[in-house]
Amino acid sequence: MRRTTICRSERAALLALVAGLLAGPVLVAQDTTQARPDTSQPAPAPAPEGQLPSTHVVTRGETLWSIAQLYFSDPLLWPEIYRLNTAIIDDPHWIYPGEELNLAGAVSVAQAPDTTVVAAPQQVAADTVHAQPTPSADTVAADTTTVVDTAVVAPPPGPTESYQTIFDRRRTPSQEVRDELRAYTNQPYRPLRRGEFYSAGFLTEEERLPYGRVLGNTATPAIPRLTERSSATTFDQIAIQPPRSASYHVGDSLLIVRVDRDIAGWGGVVVPVGVARVTEPQRRQVLADVVMQFGRIHEGHLALPLEPFKDPGQVRPTPVDGGLEGTVIAERDLHVLAGPQQIIFINRGRAEGVSPGDVFEAFKPAAGLPGTSSEQVQVVVEIVHTRDHSSSGLILNIDHPNLVPGMPVRLIRKMPS
Repeated sequence: MRRTTICRSERAALLALVAGLLAGPVLVAQDTTQARPDTSQPAPAPAPEGQLPSTHVVTRGETLWSIAQLYFSDPLLWPEIYRLNTAIIDDPHWIYPGEELNLAGAVSVAQAPDTTVVAAPQQVAADTVHAQPTPSADTVAADTTTVVDTAVVAPPPGPTESYQTIFDRRRTPSQEVRDELRAYTNQPYRPLRRGEFYSAGFLTEEERLPYGRVLGNTATPAIPRLTERSSATTFDQIAIQPPRSASYHVGDSLLIVRVDRDIAGWGGVVVPVGVARVTEPQRRQVLADVVMQFGRIHEGHLALPLEPFKDPGQVRPTPVDGGLEGTVIAERDLHVLAGPQQIIFINRGRAEGVSPGDVFEAFKPAAGLPGTSSEQVQVVVEIVHTRDHSSSGLILNIDHPNLVPGMPVRLIRKMPS
């Protein structure tokens, strides 16, 4: 019998071949535990979250579009990357090399499963793997059919969380209405406003005031006027002739007024129509710009140095009992019935301690006879301008519009001194 000698190299090759034959059935057995891919179904989703990096460093030439294509296989998912990196990216059209983008939060949204999930049999954990024979084609087909029949269809995905970028953060109609109402309700309280003080008017109290005279507009109006007098509006320039005993300088503010009528014992009724600020002094006149307007301004009106306005702040008048009493002198403008926001004059002023912001009420006293009416409040007025012995009051509330000169008034709320 012929003896065959096996060298060490041949012995190693033979051992490797035997090991390969023993390992072959194990690999085949592991492959059969997975369902065969169905070519009729759409392509599988990208790699699961565990295989994707949590961050990505931008290199030259990359865009959010290309990064979404690289990791999620869908370039249209770039807004998810931008949503997670709004602290780094100001404009999604511009990203720069070296920026480290976060990808962890976008994976769960970008890779939602949309295919049928096939349940794979559990593998038995063992230290030793036993070789199994290679299954035949019929056995593989039977096993595959069994796996498909026992496949569990995943339930439809629930509602995903919606995200908003800086482009989607729009206020709803209810939020807009709420913001507008909040702006109205949170306005600071002011007992007296600058415009109310300047536009109130007053009585001259028989005092000779340093009147200047408005000469008219300095420019021809763009709209042809129907009357001989020209009217000036806000931001128009007018010429004013100063009084002989005074001179105006650049920056001086002037109150433009008209004197309507005289009241016996109280002088003329001064009605403001606007405020002008001197911009250029000339030889016999000055030029001024109209900065506030309460009525029509034209030649022939008078100008006075503007009285400084002292803002009382946000203090509120406090109620008083048995306050100062006086009477109604007259209405500034002649009306048949009293109305809100009209001005009336009373015979109490700074000499009696009246200050802007005080509140008076005009009332009809009770007759004191059986069967007659009791005391009735007519109007409530707020003092907006004071002189030495008279004050101008703005009508706030009206209980009865019958307001006549001589009607008694009394102080009901007093400003802190």
